[in-house]
Amino acid sequence: MVTKKNINYYLKLNWSYTIEQENEKGKHFYIIRVNELPGICTDAESIEEGMKNIKEAIEAAIILYLENNQPIPEPVKKEQFKGNIAYRTTRERHYYVAKAAKIMHKSINKALDELIDIGLEKRHIIIQ
Repeated sequence: MVTKKNINYYLKLNWSYTIEQENEKGKHFYIIRVNELPGICTDAESIEEGMKNIKEAIEAAIILYLENNQPIPEPVKKEQFKGNIAYRTTRERHYYVAKAAKIMHKSINKALDELIDIGLEKRHIIIQ
């Protein structure tokens, strides 16, 4: 049985966001982007206000996709991933990662996990 996906289906999906902090002319604000929906973003003075605004933007975008019979990009599902990544790098980077792992008293895999987490946090990539 084929079921047609409606707006409620899409609004309940686990969208992921990138949140950046910006300062301009003494004003502090956040820019929030929906990772799976190119061009869908908003800015606000607080994350709470921004999240409310971005959800409204998601709804408007989905309505447009549906009205135009366009495919709607969906978030990736956690269940699709097994935790195996084939990763190639340079000898030099491999050396530096191995050196960092030794300093951290961790395996290379555990060190890479921690270094990736630090990088994601630094870039304010928040998955909700």
